[in-house]
Amino acid sequence: MIHPTFHRLPDEKKERILRAARTEFVQFPYEKTSINRILAEAGVPKGSFYQYFDDKSDLFGVCITDVYSRLIKERQKHGEPLLESGMLRMKRLGFEEGYRQFSDDLSRYLSPEDFRLFERMLTAPRHIRSYVQTEAATKLIAPIFKEELQADPAIRADIDCDYYAYLLSLTEVIPVDYAVSAGKSMEDVFYLSYQYMRSIYDGILRPEQPGAHSVSP
Repeated sequence: MIHPTFHRLPDEKKERILRAARTEFVQFPYEKTSINRILAEAGVPKGSFYQYFDDKSDLFGVCITDVYSRLIKERQKHGEPLLESGMLRMKRLGFEEGYRQFSDDLSRYLSPEDFRLFERMLTAPRHIRSYVQTEAATKLIAPIFKEELQADPAIRADIDCDYYAYLLSLTEVIPVDYAVSAGKSMEDVFYLSYQYMRSIYDGILRPEQPGAHSVSP
């Protein structure tokens, strides 16, 4: 876990640690990265690390979540609801066009370092990969999805927004883990995830909405 002491650090010191960590995780496979090198580069005493994090996976998770966070901010800056910029856009535009726009967004909003960091995540041990993606989904994406579901008049009033925001957030990150584990292409796996997401979302629309089907409360 990430300890409160890390969040209370001055922004400059926090950024030094994250910058050094990103550099280390980009340069080396996860198993070969070194906490000592990160701390030395950041100019932080070795004994401080465990005041901030339980282990290296927490710091790796912060770096990955930071990439997701910047991607979300870019989408929001362009006035796009987060739900509408991912799987639901595929639902609205059709899978092929939605996937093309999704891929274009990644190329436009992410730096080469960001892509390299994601590549390192894909080659990390599966339990690390699953951990950091689930952290990003539950702590970053799901709360935004919840707000958007609650504000959407097309959504049924009787649903548990926490639960459905959690399910929908997983459709945004789990395909990456499955594609790597199953040896599938990312596009094929996103299509499966798109179908799963569509069935979830259609089930929580008010019956009068286009595409909605009647669901018992």
